[in-house]
Amino acid sequence: MLIISMLILKEVIHLEKSLHYLLLITHTSFYKKTLSEVAKIGLSPGQPKILEFLKTNNGSEQKKISQSCELEPATVTGILGRMENAGLIERKQLNGNRRSLYVFLTDKGEKKSNEIDEIFKKLEKMAFVNISEEKQKFFLEMLFKLYTNLSAD
Repeated sequence: MLIISMLILKEVIHLEKSLHYLLLITHTSFYKKTLSEVAKIGLSPGQPKILEFLKTNNGSEQKKISQSCELEPATVTGILGRMENAGLIERKQLNGNRRSLYVFLTDKGEKKSNEIDEIFKKLEKMAFVNISEEKQKFFLEMLFKLYTNLSAD
C-alpha cells in the first residue's frame, strides 16, 4: 500500500511540474477569473478577446478577427451577432465589397474595451505578484516563443 501511495505521489509531482499540466491549470485559473470579472460588466465568453483586438484594429474584416483571435469563423459570426445586438459593434461593407464585412466598435463597445483593459491589468498584476519586472519580461518572451514553436506548420 505504501509503495502504491508513493507511486501516486511521484506521478502527481511529475504532473505538477510538466509543461502541459502547468499551462492547463494556469489557463483554467486565469480563464475562470476572467469570466467572473467580465460577467460583472455584462460580457460573455469570447467578447473580451474581440473587444481587445478591435481596440487596436478597429474596422477589421471578420476573417481577420477570426484568424487573429484564433477562433473559428462560425464562432466569430455568432459572437459578433450578439455583440451587435448589444450595441458593442457595428458591421459595415466598405468600398462596395459585398463579400466582406468590416467590424467597428461603437462608443459603448469602446467603453467596454477600456473596462476589459482594466480587468486584464488587474489579473496580470495578480498573476505576477512577487515576480520582478525582469522575470516577467523573460517569462512573456519564453511563453511567446512556446506559442510560435507550437504554431509553426
